[in-house]
Amino acid sequence: MNRNYVFDFDSTLTSVEALDVLAEITLAKNPNKDQIIQEIIDITNLGIDGEISFTESLEKRINLLQANKSDLSKLIKELQKKVSPSIERNKEFFETYASSIYVISAGFKEFIIPIVAKYNIAADRVYANTFEFDEQDNIVGFDRENPLSVHNGKIQCLRDLKLKGEIQVIGDGYSDYVTREAGIADKFFAYTENVSRDKTTQNADFIAPSLDEFLFVNKLPRSISYPKNRIQILLFDDVDSEVAKQFSNEGFSVEIISKESSETSILEHLKSAHVVGTQSTKITNRMMNAAEKLLAVANFSVDKSNIDVAAFKDKGIVVFKVKKSIKKNTKRILDFINSGDTIGAVDFPNIKLPAYKNTHRFLHIHQNIPGVMATINKVLATSKRNITAQYLSTDKNIGYVMTDIDKEYNPELIKKLKNVEGTIKFRVLY
Repeated sequence: MNRNYVFDFDSTLTSVEALDVLAEITLAKNPNKDQIIQEIIDITNLGIDGEISFTESLEKRINLLQANKSDLSKLIKELQKKVSPSIERNKEFFETYASSIYVISAGFKEFIIPIVAKYNIAADRVYANTFEFDEQDNIVGFDRENPLSVHNGKIQCLRDLKLKGEIQVIGDGYSDYVTREAGIADKFFAYTENVSRDKTTQNADFIAPSLDEFLFVNKLPRSISYPKNRIQILLFDDVDSEVAKQFSNEGFSVEIISKESSETSILEHLKSAHVVGTQSTKITNRMMNAAEKLLAVANFSVDKSNIDVAAFKDKGIVVFKVKKSIKKNTKRILDFINSGDTIGAVDFPNIKLPAYKNTHRFLHIHQNIPGVMATINKVLATSKRNITAQYLSTDKNIGYVMTDIDKEYNPELIKKLKNVEGTIKFRVLY
């Protein structure tokens, strides 16, 4: 299917609202800086949510900015540091699908074009407002003939483009959603990596906490195989709050459950959990069997009886014992989820591989029986794909092998690897 991907700029491609950043620059020495910047932010949000006309929003913000053309170079340098993390790590998507990507923004071409150029988005695919300057190069207004300077301007702009094929719009604001409501866009993704607006998410076809989710839904190539927001972290409420903060900051979905909850309630929550963290709650074998998606358990207690390590090992579930620094040891669990590293695990061979570009990482946990590794490599050989790196470590019960392989592989390869005799668990990473 021919698809067109239409991106917003502020709080979508970048993690900030550009005019708010410009205000920080131009008002740096103004004694009323904080008050004026908050007023600009409030006006921005009113315009994004459709509470005031966009023309009015632009007028008020430009009057408050007191900006000059010379300030724009400083703004561009700041925005280059503020590209959304998942946009940056999926730069390859923008390079590969450049002919299908557009930027439609109520921001300004003067700062948008230099930022998106590094993502292979040409200037003629950027539709945005333009500033007007006086003889001293002060920013005094904007082109009022531009459809993007008025209410619902994105609808008119997208209609004028007359794009052929499916149109998907990705943005954080209600002004992005209205293109779907008007029937111009076929799908609308509410982009929430930087800000989540109720009015936008309530009307979206999909909610995308990151570009990874958007690419996953569309079955497009991405830097990681499974979006972090789809990985569920279940923490009992006696676990240090710093742990939840670390997982959330990484983009994972975190749920806190009371240690006083009934076993029935705990079992229900465990069904969707990929990682469980406990302080005093005993993780029973019954709980383990209910958690079909479980990859790892973090025991934040000195009590080793909380977990039957041997039973979890037989299921291919990695157990981490957090002994000292909460922050340091939580990072070990994050390294396992993100990269497959098992450094610090108490039940698995400890292995680590550096990340390689343009590869996917296969993690294969299997019974340590003769012939498994030979079968795995035979399957990989028939794929006729380049193996960038491979590392195997075993103990008397299990084998754990990491394989980095070219991204361009036949999905049938995964099915074959999962069906190797002796396989306990199989994962595909970035």
